[in-house]
Amino acid sequence: MDSELNTRFSQLVSNYQSSRGLVGLGAIVLKNGVNQGIAVSGERAIKTGISLNVNDKWHIGSITKSVTATLVARLIEGKRLSWNTSINRVLGSSAVLHDDWKNVSVMDLLTHTSGAAPNFPLSVLFKNPKEGQDRILARRKAVFKLLKKRSNYPCKTKHVYSNVGYTIIGVLVEQITGRSWENLVRAEIFEPLGLESAGFGPPQDIADDLEQPRGHRKRFLSSKRVKVGTSTDNTPIIGPAGTIHMNLTDLAKFANEHLCGNQGEGELLSRDSYNLLHSPALDNYACGWVVNEDKTLWHNGSNTMWYAFLAFEPQSKRVIAVTANDPNIGECEDVATQILEQTKTLFK
Repeated sequence: MDSELNTRFSQLVSNYQSSRGLVGLGAIVLKNGVNQGIAVSGERAIKTGISLNVNDKWHIGSITKSVTATLVARLIEGKRLSWNTSINRVLGSSAVLHDDWKNVSVMDLLTHTSGAAPNFPLSVLFKNPKEGQDRILARRKAVFKLLKKRSNYPCKTKHVYSNVGYTIIGVLVEQITGRSWENLVRAEIFEPLGLESAGFGPPQDIADDLEQPRGHRKRFLSSKRVKVGTSTDNTPIIGPAGTIHMNLTDLAKFANEHLCGNQGEGELLSRDSYNLLHSPALDNYACGWVVNEDKTLWHNGSNTMWYAFLAFEPQSKRVIAVTANDPNIGECEDVATQILEQTKTLFK
C-alpha cells in the first residue's frame, strides 16, 4: 500500500463523513487483489467519542443477495440443483403451490423476475426466530403461506426487486441440503474465502459496550439520529436477502473473488458459473449484482440503519467498498457514488 495515496484516501473519506454529517463512514479500494487504500472516519455510535477502527464490522444489507447467489452456484456445481430447477421440483411434495409458482426457476428468483412481491407482510417482518431449526421452520412457514397464492405478476415478464424471492431461494437450499442457510453460507462462502469477520445480523459486542459500530435511526419527526441495539435488524427470516455483516477487508475480498472469477481465477466457482452470475436479465440485474453499461458490477444494501456499497470493475481490476452506520440513505448513496468516481482518478 502506498502510504501517500492512503493518506489522500483517508482525507477523502474524512472530508465526506464530516461535510455530509454522517455518524461514521468507511471505504476500501483493491486493485489486482492488493489493498490500495482503507480508511474510516467518525464514531461507532453518535456522540460517544468512540472512533471507528478499520477492522470494524458493518451490516451490508442486500449485498447479502450476491452471497446467496454465490452459495446457489456452489450447490449447482456440486450437482445439488440446477439453474433451471423449479420450485415445484423442490417443494412440490411438501407445500401447496399455486400454479403461478410451480415452474418458477432458481434463475428467476435470483434475477428478481419470479413474480414475487418486494416484501413479506408485517406479520412476518416482526418475527425474530433464533438461528437453527426455529428459523428454518419460520422461513418455511412464511414462504409456504405465500406460495399458496397467486404471484404478483407472470414470471419472466418484468423485474421487481424482491426480498421475498431470495427468501424462497433460502428455503429451497435448506430443503435440498437439510441445513440452514446460515450454516451453508459459513461452510460454502465464509470459510473457503477466509472471511473471518463475517456473521449474521448487526455486529455484536463480545465484552465491552461499543466494541463494534452501531446502526442508527432517525428520531421520530426529527432529523436527529439515535443509536440502535445490537439486536435491531430486519427479521432473520429474510436472512438470504439481507442480514450479513463483515469488515471492509472481508467485504472487498468477497468482491475480489467475483472479479477473479470473471478471469477464470476464482477460488469458489468455475469461470462459466461466474459468467452466469454476472449476466444481466431484465433491467440490467444479474444474480445479486447490477451491471452498468461500462461493465462495472455493483450492489448496495441497507436495513435503514446501516448502508453499504460494493462494486468491482473488470476492466481496471478494481474493487471498491463503502460503508456507513447512518440512516440517511440518500446521502450515503451519493457519497458512495462520489468515492467510486474519485477512486478512478486516485488509484489509476
